[in-house]
Amino acid sequence: MPRHRLLLDSRSPSIIVPLTGRDLPELESQTDALLTADAEYRCTPEVGAPLNGASPDAGSSAGRSTDRLVDVVEWRVDLFEPFTAGAGGDPARAVKALERLSTLLPEVPILATFRTRSEGGGAEISPASYLAVVEALSATGAAAAVDVEHLHPLAAQAIAAAHRHRVPVVASTHDFAATPPAEELVARLAAMEDAGADVAKIAVTPRSAADVVALLSATEERHRVARIPLITMSMGALGAVTRLGGGPFGSSATFATVGAASAPGQLPADGVRRALDLLSSGSAPGGEPVYS
Repeated sequence: MPRHRLLLDSRSPSIIVPLTGRDLPELESQTDALLTADAEYRCTPEVGAPLNGASPDAGSSAGRSTDRLVDVVEWRVDLFEPFTAGAGGDPARAVKALERLSTLLPEVPILATFRTRSEGGGAEISPASYLAVVEALSATGAAAAVDVEHLHPLAAQAIAAAHRHRVPVVASTHDFAATPPAEELVARLAAMEDAGADVAKIAVTPRSAADVVALLSATEERHRVARIPLITMSMGALGAVTRLGGGPFGSSATFATVGAASAPGQLPADGVRRALDLLSSGSAPGGEPVYS
């Protein structure tokens, strides 16, 4: 059972920041930078946090928070060399790092992701090792959710493995070459829900403004009938508008940076937070747990 629940709501989209460190010292450095940025954001007058260095309310729950710069971190396991150096054969190395991150970020939900090269990731491991690391990370309770690639040959088994530990699954698919037609995007989002995912995520590459419109149109169409949260985006500069304005179309989260980006077009978290606050100023923040 996860220590934190993942709360997602398109009326007030969450900001997810990637952690891309190659080893534990780099991850610790990135975590320090994230916590510093978050503390600085909370102490700005417009946020209304104390300016005297006092801590925020210790009783507040982890998850969606309007006075927080970052709502969720995504740990990119595929970039963690102590695990990938052994071809992913020893999940204990990833487990140890995840538990360390959970200690360093006790109030921040962690999305654990191993991104394969075919989906734009930094390493390749065997299907059996992929399944094993998803199960091992889910078993720790330190991950609020795990990513499972929708097109992975063992996707169904990986979803089942996570659910055995009551860990939500973010099913994902990425297209770094183009944007499929809107009807295909709608079908993919539906297929991920049908496969048992708790969140459906699609990232595509636009070649024209019409591609960006297709992504937003597909998101809105699927959101009307979906029973799970959606996360959608067009990558690169052309698609940046979808990272800021996806909420009204049904996208419940966006990826932003504190330091290194993990995909083309990710914007700095502080600017994204201010834009989201403006766009959602009339909405009620909150969200429902994506798996219970």
